[in-house]
Amino acid sequence: MRSLLMMVGVPDLPFFSLILVVAMIVLAVLMFGWIADLLLGDGGFGTLLNAGLLLVGGFLGAFLWHRYGIPTKLDPSVLRAAIAAGSGLVLLVVAAVFRP
Repeated sequence: MRSLLMMVGVPDLPFFSLILVVAMIVLAVLMFGWIADLLLGDGGFGTLLNAGLLLVGGFLGAFLWHRYGIPTKLDPSVLRAAIAAGSGLVLLVVAAVFRP
């Protein structure tokens, strides 16, 4: 678990600090899921499923950027966070568009 979190950009921290960082990430994802539910209205999936889609998209985007990303002059952690947020939103919008 620790290596997966380090791969997506979470620094190597003591256990208690790691729990706090993960809790902040979960709370932020729930907040963004709620905001996405408000914005999508009937096209959304509910707060928890929106949050889950955002979280999965964020982890996939950060992992793929870490694996295949183009080197830039920007700060890697800021760029990885922006890529994660953007890919989470893209996954949520694509899922809402192609909803059965």
